[in-house]
Amino acid sequence: MTEEYIDIVDSKLKVVGSAPRSVVHKEGLWHQTFHCWIIRKEDKKKYVVLQRRSYNKKNHPGKLDITAAGHLISGETIQDGIREIEEEIGLCPNINEMIYLGIRLTASNVSPDDTGKIRNNEYSHVYMWANNIPITDYKIQTDEVDSLVEIEIHSALRLFSHQVKYVYCRAVTPNSPHEIASVKITLDDFIPRIDRYYEKIFIMAERYFAGKKFLAI
Repeated sequence: MTEEYIDIVDSKLKVVGSAPRSVVHKEGLWHQTFHCWIIRKEDKKKYVVLQRRSYNKKNHPGKLDITAAGHLISGETIQDGIREIEEEIGLCPNINEMIYLGIRLTASNVSPDDTGKIRNNEYSHVYMWANNIPITDYKIQTDEVDSLVEIEIHSALRLFSHQVKYVYCRAVTPNSPHEIASVKITLDDFIPRIDRYYEKIFIMAERYFAGKKFLAI
């Protein structure tokens, strides 16, 4: 399989070259990614949907993360990143339906195994998409996603602020895509991040449902 190429960008997001994905992460070259956070309302409860990464992934297997996300490959625009949503969870939004929250910078080293560190320097274009599609209607790509978990916003904020040690959430798996399961979630289930990224997203979701107009990470 041919390795995909990723555009390299400067501090003004101008494309200055391209390189294979493995080289980009080996050398820590700055590149762009796309993040989509799905939020939904059911009756009086409001949720954020997260994916549990496949246990076969090299980086952070089995951890909870962004609803759908991925790299912008060479030649793609920010808007082209919506393909990740269809590829990972089977939904096809219009970019105009989504709320742009801004750019998040990441600079980190990850050690997935004994082969060495991955240097991850990226500009992430972060979107929030409000829809009421039940998670039982999503089509999970099993190569990337182990399951989907939707966390009630108020419960999540209590968890992130250490008011509680765990919360119970609703989840679906590819093996039982139309059945809701109850799962126990702790902070250890999330990928460690130093900027309280998850908490910011839940706060923005809370603001959205409260009718606030100004949303940003």
